[in-house]
Amino acid sequence: MHNNIYAVLLLGFLLNACSFPTTKEAGIKYSTQPAFQIPKNIEWREVGLAKELINVKEKMVIISGGSKPLPLHQWEGLKVGFPWKKNIDRHLLINKTALLRSPNAKANCHSKDCLIEREYKGYSWIELAQPLSVDFIPSKTDMLRPEEGYLVVKLIKKCQLLRFEKEIYQLSDDKGNYFVMHATETGKPNLHVVLPKGWTLKKVNLQAPLVILPFGNGEDCYFNIVGDHLGQGYHQYKYANEYYP
Repeated sequence: MHNNIYAVLLLGFLLNACSFPTTKEAGIKYSTQPAFQIPKNIEWREVGLAKELINVKEKMVIISGGSKPLPLHQWEGLKVGFPWKKNIDRHLLINKTALLRSPNAKANCHSKDCLIEREYKGYSWIELAQPLSVDFIPSKTDMLRPEEGYLVVKLIKKCQLLRFEKEIYQLSDDKGNYFVMHATETGKPNLHVVLPKGWTLKKVNLQAPLVILPFGNGEDCYFNIVGDHLGQGYHQYKYANEYYP
């Protein structure tokens, strides 16, 4: 992919344009054991600018890449029309990442067959992620900007590995669920978040890199993405129960 850059799914525009069921309403239930083993020949990529487009009709996020990616200097001037929207820019805290396959590629895919390519505006793009459902803690709130004391949980399908090094900002509840902050709107993590009862957010120094793999079985590539009222995003990496929800 162009400049060897992969990205984390940022759902703002898509959530604004579409409605989603809860995970239970969608009939989704998955194992909270990682769906993958870390490949021995994995190629970690540095995280940088993600040039992402969202198809609000298909509910699919694509990223510049493939055989003819969009040149970086043309991103700002790129004009798109319905059903496409440009994704919002976020400051990422992930150190390295690797994209294993597109969300609808088969688990037994090989090499380039794992990345589903499509053409738009004369350039090639790779299917990156697909949002599936939205849940709320402790109850329903605004999907884009939750109220203080509330969290939004977005279930997405994304076959990607994330690597954090040296330190993380760890979100947790009092049941045994843990999340790591992956993005901010301001560029600097803010620990002064009004959280639901029993939840905490703290900075943690890592003794070894934290690698997060997708969850589920078989063809699954599930991640829970949590958002707080300050616009900070988190990936869940440890679950209290064997299945979600």
